[in-house]
Amino acid sequence: MAGRTDKPGLKPFFEPESVAVIGASRNTGKGGYNIIENLLRLRYGGRIYPVNPQANDILGLPSYPDIKHTPSRPELAIIILPPSLVPASLQECIDAGIKAVIIESAGFGEMDRSGALIENRMALMAGEAGVRIMGPNSVGTLNPYNGFDSSLGRLNELFLPEAGIQRGSVGFIGQTGLFTGVYLPLINDEIGISKVACLGNKCDVDESDMLEYFGEDPATKIIAMYLESIKSGRRFLRLARRIIKEKPIIVIKSAVTAGGARASVTHTGATAGEDRIYDTAFRQAGIIRVNSFERLWDILRGFVNNPLPEGNRVAIINLAGSGCVTAADACVQNGLEIAELSSRTREKIKKVYPEWWRVRNPVDVWVAIEASGFEAAYLPTTRAVLEDEGVDAAVVVLGAIDWIAEGDVPALFAGLKKDFPDKPVLAACPLGDRKIYLDLHRGFQDIGIPCYSRDEDAIAALAALYRYRQYRTGADKSRD
Repeated sequence: MAGRTDKPGLKPFFEPESVAVIGASRNTGKGGYNIIENLLRLRYGGRIYPVNPQANDILGLPSYPDIKHTPSRPELAIIILPPSLVPASLQECIDAGIKAVIIESAGFGEMDRSGALIENRMALMAGEAGVRIMGPNSVGTLNPYNGFDSSLGRLNELFLPEAGIQRGSVGFIGQTGLFTGVYLPLINDEIGISKVACLGNKCDVDESDMLEYFGEDPATKIIAMYLESIKSGRRFLRLARRIIKEKPIIVIKSAVTAGGARASVTHTGATAGEDRIYDTAFRQAGIIRVNSFERLWDILRGFVNNPLPEGNRVAIINLAGSGCVTAADACVQNGLEIAELSSRTREKIKKVYPEWWRVRNPVDVWVAIEASGFEAAYLPTTRAVLEDEGVDAAVVVLGAIDWIAEGDVPALFAGLKKDFPDKPVLAACPLGDRKIYLDLHRGFQDIGIPCYSRDEDAIAALAALYRYRQYRTGADKSRD
């Protein structure tokens, strides 16, 4: 950046000892109210300085007329003011010696050329002063490990009215507020969060800066990103190649069509690049690219709950013959192999089938259920394939129906993670009864087995685990 002589670290965006909220509000539901309410709810341990010249106190905290009157210099400032007031507020932060600023106000480069010019001027001001800016048009950051939440969304009454923030291993980086908004309940409940950063328009702090920070963050083991553009492709790929040797990187790269690119400009002011170039570069760097948030969740659940498979040989235990066929197709389409079961494994499985049945992989268990019952069919069959040295992973497909009256189906599989710690196990429960599906989904999740509504989703997640294993193994060899 022009005029920048050094680059202060990004730690204050996630671990500030004190924070000023410039534009703090007494009105419930306003962004300047929500931020303070969220910090108090999560028991953030640092000092909070609401800044509002019209208020004496906000949510029980003393309010200050401007940044110059706070008792001490805040380590981080959050600006949430009308866009016309933001440049002057930023200058006050610079004059006060604050080195990290999140601008959550919108109305800049994502709007029009004049907004972009103001945004560029603010970037220049900050660069010359050695100040880091996240935004503008950011929705803030979240760090559940210290209770710091600078996001606009109101946890109380809206996104997490009852649940707390679950500490986890996935760091989320995005040109979107969805990670701290409507998707927060899902990723909080099913995936777990190390940190979240909403980059906004990226006038300063960008995806490469944040990728580097998350790459060094000990709490972050997996990195998930939503990107509409990449400011410096070379730097991003150089960092990704280094970080991916230790941490998988899964990316939604949107704005892949002319219409999407136009929408991106009005969303964050981003200009999309050539999609085929991104696709090739990501693949060469080992980045796992997905095309939807739904697929991102699928793959993250797989990574969070499973080891990397030693190989690509998959055993499928399926409810029906048609499901065996579609699951086999999904394996082949995703670069996985249908494992050849050993004669010993087939003999073990054959014990729960009628004499005339021929055991093969994928394993159709319906006949075994009719012959021996659900419990006797599913669990011994799953254990038998996992014991086979020619099997690297298993996908168990059940239907969302009441298999055991008032029984706990996932509990039957609870010992698999302990007994087979080196082999991924994924479950799929095609929708039947919606309530039963949700109960099965939760039950499998609670024992560390990710559960999907379609077998092809489980297989896509498993394939991502295998591809990452392949890339990392190749990277390790290149270092030898």
